[in-house]
Amino acid sequence: MSSNDSNRTSGKNNKELDFVTSPSFQKAIQKAKWKQTIKFFIIGLLSTCILLFGIFSIGQYLLQNRLVNDDERLFSQINGSNVYMESEMIVYGFLNLSAVRHITFKKTIDDRDIVWNKQEVEVPFFGRENIIDDERFTENTEFSERLNRQVHYNNFTGERELEFYYPQLDYENLPNELDIATKLDENTLAEVALSFDKTYTLKEIQKILAPEDINWVWVNTTSKEGFQNLKADSALQVMDGPSADGFQVDGNLIIAAETFLSNVKQLSKEGKYQTAAQEMADGINSKSFPKIEDLRISGVVVSGTPSELEKFQDIELIRASTIGATIDVY
Repeated sequence: MSSNDSNRTSGKNNKELDFVTSPSFQKAIQKAKWKQTIKFFIIGLLSTCILLFGIFSIGQYLLQNRLVNDDERLFSQINGSNVYMESEMIVYGFLNLSAVRHITFKKTIDDRDIVWNKQEVEVPFFGRENIIDDERFTENTEFSERLNRQVHYNNFTGERELEFYYPQLDYENLPNELDIATKLDENTLAEVALSFDKTYTLKEIQKILAPEDINWVWVNTTSKEGFQNLKADSALQVMDGPSADGFQVDGNLIIAAETFLSNVKQLSKEGKYQTAAQEMADGINSKSFPKIEDLRISGVVVSGTPSELEKFQDIELIRASTIGATIDVY
């Protein structure tokens, strides 16, 4: 082949290769890149939306499960003398992934209900609950020269807390404030904690006290080992009302006791009160889950006007008595 032919062939091949740098080809490449970028952006955006929607949906589901968890309401029905969780209002936070529970606790005195405490609890969809505010979280304790004993006061109301004295322990001083309650102004309603001289069965209690006269029942849930610990620490030998285990009575003592055991059983299966509920059950019957006949009553809470409380003065099983909250009849 001649040199001229070779030059012509080489020039032809160079022209064929020049299409890579041509404006039309570069424009096509740029357009393809933009399409690919937009495609990846849309895919990424959709994936992010789907992921966020999934997290949002799961978060709301978990939050709702935590909010409908009725453990606290059930626990308030088996712990805390003559106090119960009355209502709650839920305020949701950002994107409904957290909420604040506004809880109201009440106390029944005769035919009146009074607000005893308020709580604000922050509930996230994941993680620990946080108590923002608890009006009665700390109590004032003062020694009363007049009564010759330590007296606990509720910080929210300023009223006195009920206190009980174990029938299994010995005390240097046993208060008899039932006598004081019967001498109050007749326009006063008072609640009084009555501590018995020994533990009694429900049948025995029914023979002595009318169910309609009882506001709340103090159940013995302390094990033998627990009493040994109490004997070694005098500061724990008086049971403060907020820590006492028992149940509210609304006319029928047996039905109230059955509800109490049902709540203990349910709470002992799972949840944050599982350990406390199981300890209650073991304290009542360490061999098997307790039945009605296993319950031993250490005291009760009664309430009324001074004249209405007089009928309890002649009951021999009462070993000690303390006054709790008082309110006006009108």
